[in-house]
Amino acid sequence: YQGYVREVYYLTYFAGKIPVPRIIQTVEPGTDVNGAILMEYLPETVLTQAIFTDKLAYEIGSQLAHIHLNRTTGYGDLTAPQELSSNPLVHFTKKFEESLTECSNHLPQSLIEQCRTYYNTHLKLFASVDGPCIIHRDFRAGNVIVHDGKLQGIIDWASARASFAEEDFCPLESNEWPTTPATKKAFLAGYAEIRPVPDYSSIMPLLQLHRALATIGFTIKRETWTNSCAELYQLHRQFLETFFSQR
Repeated sequence: YQGYVREVYYLTYFAGKIPVPRIIQTVEPGTDVNGAILMEYLPETVLTQAIFTDKLAYEIGSQLAHIHLNRTTGYGDLTAPQELSSNPLVHFTKKFEESLTECSNHLPQSLIEQCRTYYNTHLKLFASVDGPCIIHRDFRAGNVIVHDGKLQGIIDWASARASFAEEDFCPLESNEWPTTPATKKAFLAGYAEIRPVPDYSSIMPLLQLHRALATIGFTIKRETWTNSCAELYQLHRQFLETFFSQR
């Protein structure tokens, strides 16, 4: 239900501001239906390194900055404004603990404790985050529609919320874009043309740890970690198993 509500909220909010698909019709969630959104068709080409040009990377980076220009009054779910908090730790901690719980009967307990300890010893990093603002929270190549070298639209807003801008750079630093050094530089230059790029280097390992746990937890909850999401699961499981050996 919440995914539907957020999808409709952000597609409506950003209509005419950034490239998003237009909503044609909605079916509200009910007792017997999950809810549905009929939106316009956007022609798509799979975003590969060969077509991810400097120009396209620059444009996508600038659109991410336009999203982050939308400042908010607090951190949390904008569809439930009464629950917004002035503290960025509140929602992030809740999601982090939720992910640990989802993984608790699956990952070694020693690894779970290492994750919790790492989180607790890096809380000071939240004191200077760039927020609160609207973030997409899953800003990766699979959620950016391109065709003929042009950006068509940004999709999948079900995870969006008011948070800090650094979160949206996690996929860029986690090889979820087909970047080269040149296209990454162009992406960041496009962003910087609109607003300053956050200094995310120090908090990035924590964000990557959180993303890995959340992804593994999601595949466990959906029981897809051995089938349709096996490759995704293995990628993030490998990240977790090497994370602490490198520190």
